[in-house]
Order: sequence, then C-alpha cells, then structure tokens
Amino acid sequence: MNADTYRNETLDLFRRLQKAEFRIISVDNGEEETFWGEVDAETFLEETMACDEAHLYVENTSGKRRMLYLVYGNGKGELVCDYTCDDDLERVVDAFYQANS
Repeated sequence: MNADTYRNETLDLFRRLQKAEFRIISVDNGEEETFWGEVDAETFLEETMACDEAHLYVENTSGKRRMLYLVYGNGKGELVCDYTCDDDLERVVDAFYQANS
C-alpha cells in the first residue's frame, strides 16, 4: 500500500472516532508522544504515521481512556491491529474495517 492509502485510512479513522464522540488525546509513535491540540492537525497526522506503528489514545464519553494500536504495513483495512475493549469503540472499529477493506 502507498502512503496516500495509509493517510486516507488514518484520516477516516480520526473522523469516525470524532463522529462517535471520542476525544483524541494523543499518539505515541514509539519515538515520542504528541498531544492533540498542541500541534496542528497535519502535524498530528504526520506524527501518527511517522513510524511503522503507533498507539492512539482516545477518551470515551464517560471520560475513560482507550487505546488503539495502529500498524502501518498491514493490508488495506487492517490499520487498527488491536484496541481496548469498549462497546462503542468496537462499533467504530468494525465500521472502519467494513469501509476500508
């Protein structure tokens, strides 16, 4: 897959999370943690995709922190490799899988 595919999938994931009322907190790409709102959206996206994998941290509407493990290098629609158990997050990830595979 090319960088544009990863970029589009990552943006789609961000949009789906926000639409489901998850608040994006930060991303840790293995080199550094970048916080949403401390950098512009493009920089946050670049930091998310800077390495082969990243941990994306979000907060649900109850204020509980959740994690999604992103792997760049998996096949199309397989960007989210793992995530914290949460019914709402599972619905977002399932819809993401269906739309991007």
